[in-house]
Amino acid sequence: RDIYLYKAPISEAVPLLIVYDGYEYLNRGKLTTIVDNLIADKRIRPIALAFLQNGKSRRNVEYLCSDATLLWLEREILPLAHEHLRLLDTAQHPGAYGVLGASAGGLMSMYTGLRLPEIFGKVLCQSGVFSLDGRDFAAVDLVRYGHACDIKIWMDAGKLEEDLLEDNRRMAALLREKKYVVTYREFSASHNYTAWRDDIWHGLEEMFPV
Repeated sequence: RDIYLYKAPISEAVPLLIVYDGYEYLNRGKLTTIVDNLIADKRIRPIALAFLQNGKSRRNVEYLCSDATLLWLEREILPLAHEHLRLLDTAQHPGAYGVLGASAGGLMSMYTGLRLPEIFGKVLCQSGVFSLDGRDFAAVDLVRYGHACDIKIWMDAGKLEEDLLEDNRRMAALLREKKYVVTYREFSASHNYTAWRDDIWHGLEEMFPV
């Protein structure tokens, strides 16, 4: 499938942000325009982006806490990104990379950080789906029963998202209880890319300060 890369406008090595549902964030979320403006205004440090397309009808298989997706990320996406972008070495800068997603992609961004904290130490989760039909996904159990990872988490959710809003509040509270570094905010909208587009700058500023 197609992968879209965004190169930071400097020659030095920079952190990478992996973006799940990348085609949507690129076109509907206008993420490159947002990052361009934040870098130009010196509100975030320069970063690179890798926009990953989902598997369409197999999106849930890929995003509901899939280790196969993590293997694809490690074995194919990261080498591809290093080939075309000048990136920080996570062996020297553990946890320097970030991962972003919304809805099921938000769940997968959380799972990625929990499973690969030595690479992805910055998690941006928008309106994450943490349970279905009363059953929590594996990311919730990793927080509930595991040891706190050295990652930084930023979450947002819409005040009009009803059950999903409560799900995010519950997850944010659990993360705090388990001593994770987490910032949680709510916006006055529902479950859509217009809302996520308008709120993501808060998370980018917190995760990638100048």
